[in-house]
Amino acid sequence: MKVEGVADDLAANVKAFLSIASLENQTITSESRLRYLHRRASDEIRQALEPFGYYNPEIITELQLLDSGDWLAEYRITPGAQVRLSRVNVELDGEGSSDPAFQAVINASALQPNAPLHHPDYQSLKNRLQSVAAERGYYRARFERSRILVDRLANTAEVDIVYATGQRTRIREIRFSESPIAEDLLRRYPRFAEGDYLEVSQLIDLQAALIDSNYFADVEVLPLLSELEEGEIPIQVTLTPRPRTLYRAGVGFGTDTGARLQLGMERRYVNSRGHKLDARMRLSEVRNDLTGSYMIPGRDPRFDQYGIRSRYSDENSDTIESRTYAVGAVWQKQIGDWERVLSLDLEQEQYTFDDKTLDQLLLIPRAQFNKTVADDRFNTRQGYNLGFGIAAASESLLSDVSLLQLTLNGKRIDPMGERWRLLSRFELGALLSSQFEEVPASLRFYAGGDNSVRGYDYQKLGPVSERGNVIGGQYLMVGSIETDYMFRPDWRLAAFADAGNAFDDFSEPVKTSLGVGVRWQSPVGPIRLDLAKPVSDSGFRIHFTLGPDL
Repeated sequence: MKVEGVADDLAANVKAFLSIASLENQTITSESRLRYLHRRASDEIRQALEPFGYYNPEIITELQLLDSGDWLAEYRITPGAQVRLSRVNVELDGEGSSDPAFQAVINASALQPNAPLHHPDYQSLKNRLQSVAAERGYYRARFERSRILVDRLANTAEVDIVYATGQRTRIREIRFSESPIAEDLLRRYPRFAEGDYLEVSQLIDLQAALIDSNYFADVEVLPLLSELEEGEIPIQVTLTPRPRTLYRAGVGFGTDTGARLQLGMERRYVNSRGHKLDARMRLSEVRNDLTGSYMIPGRDPRFDQYGIRSRYSDENSDTIESRTYAVGAVWQKQIGDWERVLSLDLEQEQYTFDDKTLDQLLLIPRAQFNKTVADDRFNTRQGYNLGFGIAAASESLLSDVSLLQLTLNGKRIDPMGERWRLLSRFELGALLSSQFEEVPASLRFYAGGDNSVRGYDYQKLGPVSERGNVIGGQYLMVGSIETDYMFRPDWRLAAFADAGNAFDDFSEPVKTSLGVGVRWQSPVGPIRLDLAKPVSDSGFRIHFTLGPDL
């Protein structure tokens, strides 16, 4: 079978309409049926061309028996001039006539005077009008008239649509199913109120917010169409609670920390007011932490919570020997893409440098801001992370030493073609204090390790004491550039260069390292194995890490 004279998209549609196409590459057992289907071809070709605006084609058909014994059906088509729209009439009746959402759909339609007639454009406009009606609560909307009038002699067409939207539905009430969370908290989640116009996007938004609250395993938010009366409808929110308590346990390994063990308990809702309790213990060869927090939903529970927290840390690395007790208050708030964390902590830290032990009490207000934008947080092709913070302490406010600490860090991932990525990161820090020798070890800056300057041991870069022990610096500057190549699904090869150090004086040298690595996108997150070599020092170091790229 041959179809000639039309573009590929038209030819494909013609073949889809032709009944005789079902016999292609088949043994012909009934010549009469073959000739019958061939006689139908002209009408079927016209039907196939009309949706594209070709109403006056010239069609030549031929059916012949070849010397080989095969049959050949040929259809030579001259589609002719495409029908043009002489008039487009789209009318809206009812409350929707003044709704800009409908007008935007009409204005965006390809159905415009003098445009070629294309039936899919006509159907698309009708479908979009119905979608907007459903999304915005016009549940009685219907087409009073919808037609295309074609004048074959003039080769023109008119589109005539009258859409009666009817009354727009308002929300009569919001009903929540029984749940362990009090209704006064649940009613702080919707972005709409009783009496507002219904918008499906807001119902979907409420569903997502309640699932993100971590109180519920499943949430359904549905308008009860059976109870639609006088333009008002109730919204039913059906909630399936999560288990009240979640227990966690995990083991791991990192070259900075050695073997790790984590145990945790999360109370998703302590009471009906939605308070949350979280307790965790992290044990490793270098550092042990015991943390706890009690958080309370704020005015906007989606993005606002506050509470109290406590922490015990015991670090005993080759660089730091310290023990910290802390208790404080924290306020977390999401502001657009930024997460803001304000806190006030009372910390008692005992630390040792060169056999000299100090014990310092600090009252530290902190402000931390973080922003992460990524196409995929688990397996990122493009995105970035940015964070900055400020912390302070004063001898006039319960602290044994006055200080001001500023930090700034960022990381960026950019795609370079289908298989390559470019990863860059930086970390800057400054600690200002006239009594730096009394600043606790955990607040000083160090470099070196898995997420710093690779090729050097964890926190092995920084100013040293008279005995040659690293005691931390007032300033930090670290940067890295890395590229990786996906040589097979979930596997990448990487090459990188890291540079930086912790300083008391910027005249001190910057340490640089070069390295290569392999990455595996495991079911629990990216796993990285790196081999790094310092440029100006001897030796090399293997780094093993697990966690997201951003």
